[in-house]
Amino acid sequence: MKKIRIIYILTGLVMTAASCKKYLDVPPKGKVILTNVSDYDLFLNSQTLTASGARELNLLSDESDAPAMPQVPDRPEDLVYLWTSQYTNDTKVDPLFWGRHYANIYRFNAVLTGIELAGNGTVESKKRIRSEALLGRAFEYLYLVNLYAKPYNAATAATDLATPFVTSTDLSAQTPPRSTVADIYNRIITDINEALPGLPANNAGSRFRGSVAAGYSVLARTYLYMGRYSDAAKYAALALGDKPVPLIDYNTLASGKVIPGMAQRAVEIYARYSTNASYTEIPTLDFLKKFDTSDLRLRFFYTKLEDFSFKKRGISLFDPNAAVVQSYGTSVEEMKLIIAEAAARSGDIPKALEQLDDIRRCRIRKDKWAALTAGNKEEALQLVIRERGFELAFRGFRWIDMRRLNAEGKMPTVYRYGADNAIRATLAPKSPRYTLQIPLSVLSFNPEMPMNEE
Repeated sequence: MKKIRIIYILTGLVMTAASCKKYLDVPPKGKVILTNVSDYDLFLNSQTLTASGARELNLLSDESDAPAMPQVPDRPEDLVYLWTSQYTNDTKVDPLFWGRHYANIYRFNAVLTGIELAGNGTVESKKRIRSEALLGRAFEYLYLVNLYAKPYNAATAATDLATPFVTSTDLSAQTPPRSTVADIYNRIITDINEALPGLPANNAGSRFRGSVAAGYSVLARTYLYMGRYSDAAKYAALALGDKPVPLIDYNTLASGKVIPGMAQRAVEIYARYSTNASYTEIPTLDFLKKFDTSDLRLRFFYTKLEDFSFKKRGISLFDPNAAVVQSYGTSVEEMKLIIAEAAARSGDIPKALEQLDDIRRCRIRKDKWAALTAGNKEEALQLVIRERGFELAFRGFRWIDMRRLNAEGKMPTVYRYGADNAIRATLAPKSPRYTLQIPLSVLSFNPEMPMNEE
């Protein structure tokens, strides 16, 4: 009898048997029967599987505001915004961030476990699908290590705790202990390097699927977060290739509404949807005031600009409908920003500014554009960080950038204000809140798991 491979679709916490609860609190709900290689191939197209970025990440950043915050916050997104240690005390609720990433990791592990026994496929097609699953799993772990562990520090990475590295699909298996930061990063790099030989040359048919360039781009982001800037720049350049895809010139568009959708944008190297969220993304007044008024990103992606004075909170909003769906995956723009940051940090100011100006030529009104200047590498680095904020706004990047800058002693105190402009919460430099706490729903079934510092 032909063996049928069963993959569980993990959509949230379902409080069933205790054995299911052991698997990092992401037990199964429903199932999809995968038999042939073509079934696995279609499975990798699942929008659930390609939704890797949580929009709630934006609420952690210093670019987000919530002027209508209730006096007694009770929604998870309100608690995220206030940097509270837990976002719910209900252990039956799917843990925000953690649950999403481990659910996808389970799916990719199921592909890795089942693909070799799938029928009606070539050795080459099985190798490709396995490679795409390795890349997808690595991408998920890159989020986890940058949320639940301290930023990478070569001196302490071997002892700093991260998250469990799970490769099993056995829901009754005991939860692995928390790996170290060094181990998670090594596994991410190992998985991608193992994937690269089997990845297709391009993913023009679907930007959400793996490719060689996609693998290089995730490696570039990984090395950036590790502070290995020359390696980050090397792989960013490889991701771009000899003939990089040209950026979309906003000077040629009437508005942000005509920007092609994510699936149609050639600048997306490894496209990823964000998870759904029921809130409106509101930029802070300070963030809005950083934009030059001739910056088309401000005009395309933010509402009710009026006279650009930005005096009242909550009037101008980030408008994802006009700005099209924001990709949390890798892109040509991100790779150029990585190359620029590596150049700035090494003191190659001309190269850093060249990369920034390549982007800005396509973002600033042509009649107002002027080349950037920097007197030293610190000034150049600040220009890079500022440009990352503009170009990658509300795509989940800023919180991880804040963590990196905080580790370098470059983050000021960040405040949250209520509707009356009174301070509601404070994030001080070097605060342990830059590392998220292990969710209670996970700890309730893994009480031996060490908690992060509070």
